[in-house]
Amino acid sequence: MKIVIPTADRPASLQAVLDYYARFHPRAELVVADGSTPEVKERNRESVAQAQVAVEHQEYDADLPVFERLLRTLHTFEREFVIMGADDNYPVLETLEKARKRLIERPEAVCAGGHVVHLDVTAPGRASARLDVVRHINADNPAQRMRVFGSLPFPTSYGVARRAHVIARLEFLRTWYLRSFYELGVGLTDVARGQYVAIPELGFICTSNYVDDPPRAEEPLAYLRGADQVLAMHDAAYERAAQAPGFDGDQVRDVLSSVIGRRTAALAGAPQHQVVGFADKAPYKTPMVENARQLFRDLFAEGSAVRTQHADRLAFIADRIQQITATTANHAPAGAR
Repeated sequence: MKIVIPTADRPASLQAVLDYYARFHPRAELVVADGSTPEVKERNRESVAQAQVAVEHQEYDADLPVFERLLRTLHTFEREFVIMGADDNYPVLETLEKARKRLIERPEAVCAGGHVVHLDVTAPGRASARLDVVRHINADNPAQRMRVFGSLPFPTSYGVARRAHVIARLEFLRTWYLRSFYELGVGLTDVARGQYVAIPELGFICTSNYVDDPPRAEEPLAYLRGADQVLAMHDAAYERAAQAPGFDGDQVRDVLSSVIGRRTAALAGAPQHQVVGFADKAPYKTPMVENARQLFRDLFAEGSAVRTQHADRLAFIADRIQQITATTANHAPAGAR
């Protein structure tokens, strides 16, 4: 199982994540897809050379788009299973190894993963945390899979996937991007192809900070100005569903219309979770979601079993974020990643 890490002009972040793997997952096999400027590439070469974990460092021109960079990287090896990482994301490989084994048992599934916790440092001394709950998406036909996924979406890319599927995903992303629909678009096209297996444990800790990731205000009507991209997402999901067993064109069109309509309503100021009764029924009121919420609470409760299990991991990540935000170790030009 290969872990692919894109990076661009964030040498301190790359150093932190390499140190994380060396400490917590020293048997991991990493591939760094580096799109940094020449001077940062030199720093990254030094980090890779000194890493206490297996790392292959692949260098690309700084102006090569990230998804093109990742596609080229994926074509350099033949491993069946891939984890798409980042230089500021920290996977829990004990959970993702379980996900890999489930994919072996379930050839009809295309990806699998655990719950995702986002740690966002928004200012000196200020941070927030949020949870993305993964759920089983195991229907036999693509319309039902997209219906279940769209009722409570989650990021499907933080986990393990078959390499062929990741290549197909990146082929879509090399020509499509709409920030406000990104996770929905990736998830719909994923489950259009096959099932998603949820592991009810912590799978990924994703981080951001005010130095490397300053808030980007999105124009309020961006989702309308990007209507062509929304339609392109619709068509891509439909085309992928058409290649899957159990395809029914009318059902798929109805589901896509409903799911995209709910997302548009949320962006316009009427998110689904504000609807009266949303929290009192499925998909929110289910054992999977409640157990995930309890795990999230326990993760930040001193003395809990979950906190104890992940205490060293959390302390390491917090320390590295503090180092990154307290220095000018990362020198990312505006817009570069």
